[in-house]
Amino acid sequence: MKPAMPDEIPPPPPPEEIPPPSPEEPTAEATAELQPKRCGKAFASLLLGILGCVLGGVALAGLLLDPGAAENVQISGNLDQMQNVLVEDTKTRGLKMFFASFGQWFGAIGALLGLIGITQGITHLYQAGIRLVIPQRWLAGFGTFFSLIACCSIVAALKHGYDANVGLHVENTEEVFNRLEQVAGIQQQAQDIAEGKVPMPQGGLDEKARGLAESLLGGSLSPITQIWTDEYLNRRAPNMEMYTTKGGSYSIQNAKNTRVILMVMSGNSPACGKAVPILNQLRSEFARGELLILGVSSDKPVVVEAFVKRTGPRFPVGAASFLPEPYADAEAKPTFFIIDRVGFIEAILIGPKSLAQLRAAARGKP
Repeated sequence: MKPAMPDEIPPPPPPEEIPPPSPEEPTAEATAELQPKRCGKAFASLLLGILGCVLGGVALAGLLLDPGAAENVQISGNLDQMQNVLVEDTKTRGLKMFFASFGQWFGAIGALLGLIGITQGITHLYQAGIRLVIPQRWLAGFGTFFSLIACCSIVAALKHGYDANVGLHVENTEEVFNRLEQVAGIQQQAQDIAEGKVPMPQGGLDEKARGLAESLLGGSLSPITQIWTDEYLNRRAPNMEMYTTKGGSYSIQNAKNTRVILMVMSGNSPACGKAVPILNQLRSEFARGELLILGVSSDKPVVVEAFVKRTGPRFPVGAASFLPEPYADAEAKPTFFIIDRVGFIEAILIGPKSLAQLRAAARGKP
């Protein structure tokens, strides 16, 4: 028997083999997490896109529904018609401001909903591509399409915003100046006729000038629009007695076998003052006894006296304490009554007249 060597070391035991872990069965929760999930982004994209298109359509309709330009409505001068035009102007401006004010918000909200809808649709398409969600690509595609259209409503929103804050204010200012120009033109036409700067057109005043003159001049031209002249033509002239500033007196019934031009006037009327030189010239063209020119007013004697001193008539001018019809109905100053040799009213000329018109009337020509 061989003795053991004290210095020898026994070899180490072989390593134990560790068996691989057996695969575990996945739990139900883990399995559910790996399955594609339902996603509401596709439906949200479609819903937001459609709603954004509706709001954008309302904003676009506000641009297309033009209530019309207020300046296309022309005033005629009559106060009632002018009031109606101003009411229409106010309605038009109100509608435009209403469309612009709401249109800017409708368009902006529609564009915002469209932007959110695009984000939702693209997000769904991406998640569906990597199988994170149950694919609903057609729904997300339509939602993205409608959302993209809704985003275009930002253009309508910007246009409405400009109109509400800048454009309509400029338009309203221009419209005001347009109305002022119309009124100024009509007023100037009426004033020129009233002051005798231009002759009255045949057939009466222009509709615009007549309407505004009736209103601005306190109805002084209203007889033009009446037919009271026809009622007194070819009828005997009512007697009228007046007293001149020089102390004399005249009456219609005493003017026999002579033609008479009776000017019913006002001492404060510029048109009557401009008629005096014309009547002075007309008087110088007729022989004594052929034509009698009288100026009569219902003003106070002091007013008539001031008128005479200011204008220098070379024919009798005076005041009458009472003026019968049709003289009292002559609101327009001056109004000329042409009376023939037998005392009948031959013509009634309303408003300022030229020398040629009065000369023809004095000679009995139409």
